[in-house]
Amino acid sequence: GKITVNDDGAATAESESCFDDLRANVSYDDAFKWFIDNYGEEGGDGDDDNNGTRKEEEKMDVIIMDALDPDKFVEIVGSLYKDNQFVDALFRALTEEGVFVAQLGETDGIDDPAVENGALKDKANMMEALESVGFKSMHVYDEGHPHFDAPWNFLVAFKDEKSRANWYRSSAQIEIEIHKRIHRRKSGKPPLRYFDGATMMGYQLTPKAQQTVYCRKEPTPWECDEYVGAMPRTAMGGGGANEKESDGGVVGRPRPVYSPVLE
Repeated sequence: GKITVNDDGAATAESESCFDDLRANVSYDDAFKWFIDNYGEEGGDGDDDNNGTRKEEEKMDVIIMDALDPDKFVEIVGSLYKDNQFVDALFRALTEEGVFVAQLGETDGIDDPAVENGALKDKANMMEALESVGFKSMHVYDEGHPHFDAPWNFLVAFKDEKSRANWYRSSAQIEIEIHKRIHRRKSGKPPLRYFDGATMMGYQLTPKAQQTVYCRKEPTPWECDEYVGAMPRTAMGGGGANEKESDGGVVGRPRPVYSPVLE
């Protein structure tokens, strides 16, 4: 429902629907079809620009997809996680600095097999599709507050290098952004319950279980042999996925679009 801020700054819910807010533009549709029709290579409604993609002002800064848990077998899942046409439409729907976010189900366990061979195979399929359509950098983090039976995995995919740099802001920079963008509470209490600069720093560090499962891939990713336990960003620098690094001791090695070892 609609959220109201009381005199003490505490938020309470009302019975009215937030969908009634004039700022909300709500579509009740098959999201799979809607994205392909509106942003797919063959889709659109005549408002495309000269290169066949939607005008920038019609695109989105952030897309958040609460996808079906990839570890649960549902018939539609195969198309959702493997269909490059749909994933390409998501990519085209984002602005140049756009960000795609999705939940990926229960977090990896230290004894899990490689994602490609286990129950989370569809998770690997989706990430491969995201990489193939052009996302520059992907990061997976664990969150223990969704109130499920276990910590949960979330994916953040960046369309370009500039937006990727925001992931690595310092704790102080994050706190400044929170202060600038979120109204303060009159009570003086933090405006966010579970998130602050220190929490974001934790998201930047990949859990050991995630690294271990990733390194069970066949063939073994080269960085698993060379950089497990290293300081990843120092080792790899901040270049693009297809750039070759020379400032961190890595010569002729492209930075993977996704690698929990080289976060």
